[in-house]
Amino acid sequence: MKNGLSKPPPIALLFIMLFAGQIASTIFIPGLPNIALDLDVSIAMVQKMVPTYLAAFAIAQLIIGPLSDRFGRRIIVLCGIIIFIIASLLCAFSNDISVLLISRLAQATGACSTLVISRAIIRDTSEGVAAARAMSYVAIAMAVGPIMAPFVGGFLTAWFGWRATFIFTSSIGIIVFTSVFLMLKETLPPEKRNPPKVTQLFETYRSLLRNKQFACYSIIVAFASGAMQAYIVSSPIIFIVVMGVKPEVFGFYIMVMPSLFVLATYISRRLSEYITIDKIIIIGGLFSFGGGILQLFFGLMLVESPLPVLIAFAISNFGTGLLLANCYAQALNSVKPEIAGSASALGGCLHFGYGAIITFILANIEQTSSFVFSVAQLTTTTFAITTIIILIFVVKAKN
Repeated sequence: MKNGLSKPPPIALLFIMLFAGQIASTIFIPGLPNIALDLDVSIAMVQKMVPTYLAAFAIAQLIIGPLSDRFGRRIIVLCGIIIFIIASLLCAFSNDISVLLISRLAQATGACSTLVISRAIIRDTSEGVAAARAMSYVAIAMAVGPIMAPFVGGFLTAWFGWRATFIFTSSIGIIVFTSVFLMLKETLPPEKRNPPKVTQLFETYRSLLRNKQFACYSIIVAFASGAMQAYIVSSPIIFIVVMGVKPEVFGFYIMVMPSLFVLATYISRRLSEYITIDKIIIIGGLFSFGGGILQLFFGLMLVESPLPVLIAFAISNFGTGLLLANCYAQALNSVKPEIAGSASALGGCLHFGYGAIITFILANIEQTSSFVFSVAQLTTTTFAITTIIILIFVVKAKN
């Protein structure tokens, strides 16, 4: 142990933990029209599978984070992965939309343990720039999973039907459970564990929200990621239904995005050797906002091909890649290690709670072009850059 910190687990292990939970959020997207036909419901109803997942993901973190502070990281994440595996199988064999949505709630509850605990483990084992660099891998997994998943899901849907996507997800969960069981050692010693008393828990969350730096960094993550969540729920309608793109080709279009996000996180790590993390965050915010403006321009032009939509979102997505890892690390660096689980949970709740709201709104709006999505992308990226300005030039300037 160094400076009282535990030895960090392999980064690859944290990556696959997060990847499994994140692919579940979007792997079914190419089969969305088929699910609606198979279950005899509207596409709008099936679209609610996204906000349902995000809402459960957000709320469950508020419980899982404190539990990991009390009982340790390892046991909680193992239990979460078991829930994830079982719920994925229930999704695969659902014949009713209500059963499918309930199964998605359970699936998200299990999946969110990988996110909360991965971030808490990084806080347990690293600080400062080292934490930001480790968190960049977490950010990559969070972005690559949801955006690569439709590529895989497109082929699974075309070859075997939409149910195969959930069977695939369950199989990945089994692999992750085995890896975690064999490779993950506990990173929170018993003497540092914090019992989750209800009154204390509410006080902890209140104190975290009163921590202006933690709150601002966490809200920036939520707003910047909101563009990605809006894209996930709108893109199958825009590309498959409106523009007539085939599911497997749609998956290819979506897969282009991770390369930009990975590039951005790599650049971010290199930039951290020369400029401050906050300056990197400002640059990321400008890219995010610029992509939103360009998307609105294309939306007003009522473009009829995928390329302009992809280009504008790619610019915002590159900015998000610069933002996420650094904001995660800065948020958790502003709190004590013994409440890192609770802080990670609250930050995740804000992140995915906002995602649930924006995707729920979009799922209830008829989309006959990219215009509605363009408004959503510009709105959320505007919120992000505004919060960055407030944080850097108002909150931190007073300290």
